[in-house]
Amino acid sequence: MRISKNPVVRKNEILDVAGKLFAEKGFDQTSTGEIIAEVGIARGTLYYHFKSKEEIMNALVQRTTEQLSIAAKQAADNQEIPVFQRFVQTVLALRVDTSEDELLMDYVHKPQNALMHQKVQTALVQEITPVLTNIVEDGIRQQLFQTDYPYESVE
Repeated sequence: MRISKNPVVRKNEILDVAGKLFAEKGFDQTSTGEIIAEVGIARGTLYYHFKSKEEIMNALVQRTTEQLSIAAKQAADNQEIPVFQRFVQTVLALRVDTSEDELLMDYVHKPQNALMHQKVQTALVQEITPVLTNIVEDGIRQQLFQTDYPYESVE
């Protein structure tokens, strides 16, 4: 009997299972058939949500990056703590805390996965740079930070 689920829920189930399998077996050694079997869906359901295994990995990278960025932005936006502490907490928020994400990040850091590592780094740098820039600018305004090349001079 077919179990119909909300598309967002189903997509996240696929990502969760794929992330676990990629971390355990590696991207190249994991087949879409194994993902399908573990999720318990039809092949068409997988391809309804993702065109390829690469697209699944890209979605995992995006989801992980978004989660880390949200945590970093929350730390950065906390105006109740000093600038130095905000900076440190923002950087610490970029750590991966859950065991599933840690396994995925271990996989990403392997030499044979340099391209995926680059994708994660690029996505995080794009997301976090403006957040850290705002903290540094707050520190400059409060005369806690000093730079010979303030951000405004490069505009």
